[in-house]
Amino acid sequence: MRTVTADQAPQTAGSLELAESPTRNTNTEAVYSTFSKSSKQWISFAASSAAMFSGLSSFIYYPAVSPLAESLDTSTGLINLTITSYLIVSGLVPSIIGDLADRTGRRPLYLLTLAVYFAANIGLALQNSYPALFVLRMVQSAGSSGSPLL
Repeated sequence: MRTVTADQAPQTAGSLELAESPTRNTNTEAVYSTFSKSSKQWISFAASSAAMFSGLSSFIYYPAVSPLAESLDTSTGLINLTITSYLIVSGLVPSIIGDLADRTGRRPLYLLTLAVYFAANIGLALQNSYPALFVLRMVQSAGSSGSPLL
């Protein structure tokens, strides 16, 4: 490959014309990864699915506010308080999870937040009191809000 300087190159209309670019590499190198193609696809699918949980858990709850208030013999205002607490926790937890992930690694915390999220969902399905609903919604938010961050 030949390098052409400004004083050696032919000039046309005030600009330099280079025969070859000295920084261009025409050889293409293969990109290597420790993961197989199917493993990379599975990781992408799992990460995308987990990132969906936070928004889904937040908004799918709204149509159930009145039936929940009736079944738990409580007011709609108290059920709305569970929505507020969900949003507060989902705003605070990512800063804590992000700091822990920098210290301990992302994979363990990713698995931990997903386990917390699924355990909270099972608890929510089995609960039958307002205090349990309130606490488990905050736990659910803590588990789901960490996943998109990681």
